[in-house]
Amino acid sequence: MTTMSKLQYRGVAYDNATHEQPASNPVEHAYRGQHFEAPLRHEAASVDTAVDLQYRGHHYHHRQAEAAAQVNQG
Repeated sequence: MTTMSKLQYRGVAYDNATHEQPASNPVEHAYRGQHFEAPLRHEAASVDTAVDLQYRGHHYHHRQAEAAAQVNQG
């Protein structure tokens, strides 16, 4: 995992490496009435391009390559 150190918020530079990070030990929590026991810190799930994404009646397609190109531009 990489950490970014040259971040800015409203023109003020800060280093997120000094911020407290979520623990990787499981905690009990509830979301929409369902109880879970899982760590708050976890790795992101890999992209599954076969999954049909829908939000409020609109279909979306994974555009990972386009997003990576935009991030790498600047």
